[in-house]
Formats: sequence, C-alpha cells, structure tokens
Amino acid sequence: MYAPFTGALFVALALLAGCATPRYQTASRLEAPADPAAASCLERCEVARDACQTRCQARRETCLKSIDAEVEQQYAEALKRYAGALELYRMDLERYRMDVWLTWGRGHFWYDPWPFYATPAMAPSPPSKDKVRDRVAKEKCDSDCGCGGAYEACFIGCGGRKVEETRCIANCPSP
Repeated sequence: MYAPFTGALFVALALLAGCATPRYQTASRLEAPADPAAASCLERCEVARDACQTRCQARRETCLKSIDAEVEQQYAEALKRYAGALELYRMDLERYRMDVWLTWGRGHFWYDPWPFYATPAMAPSPPSKDKVRDRVAKEKCDSDCGCGGAYEACFIGCGGRKVEETRCIANCPSP
C-alpha cells in the first residue's frame, strides 16, 4: 500500500543528497618580496595605481555629468510606459468592480468544481528618476579601468608573488 510512496520518497531524498555538494571559493593575495631593495619598486607601483584610480574617478565624474539628457529621455519613456500601464490597471479595476457587482466573484448558487474568484488588479509602480539615473550611470559610466591588473603586473615585476588559495565555504567534507 505504501510502496509507491516510499519509492518516491527515496528518489526525492537521493536527489536532495546530490544538492549538498561542497562549494569552493578561490581567493588570491599578493605577497611582497623579501628583498628590502624592492620597496622603492613597490612604492612606484602604488603611486601608479593611485594615479590610475584618480583618472578613472575623474572619467566617471565627467561621464555622470554628461548623461543628464539621456536620463531625461529614458525617464520620459518610462513615464509613457507607466501611463499605459495605469490605463490597463484602470480597465482591470473596472472589470473587477463589475465582477463583484454581478456577484461573479463571490460564488455561485449552484455547484461549480472550478469556481471563479475575482481578485483586484495590482497597481503599477511609478517610475523613479533616481532609479533611471542609476541604471544609465551603471550602463554608461561604470567600467573597470584596469588599475588592479596593472598593479598586479607591476607588483610581480618587482619580485612579488600572487598566491591563489581555494577554500571550502559550504557543505565541506569532514577532515
């Protein structure tokens, strides 16, 4: 009597056991060279990295100032889409009110194996200019300047080492 249920339970447990595999994360770190003469070389690498990051930040600030026209355009388009969604919401709300008024949403006087339940429509959320600005800024102005890779290359050129370590972070096997 319970054999099919037990078999299905066993299969479900076997599938869930397969989901508990260990998860690993690889992290890297830079080890400075032991040679004291390499300190001046590493100092030049840090100065170059700081200059790169400063240039990158200046480019981002310039970009943020130049996206105002595009933000206004995309915000106007979002307002038009919102107006259309608001009109659909108004029609859905009228339909819901009509269903309730005709008692279609409150049950029938006869047996119905699939009763119809009227639910009110969800109102659309209005667009936000700040969200549009953040999205456009992320698309246009946020990019990797490559400062990290150049610093790493300079660091290794000065005699440093890059060490990568893989560690178990979840569902780790017992030692």
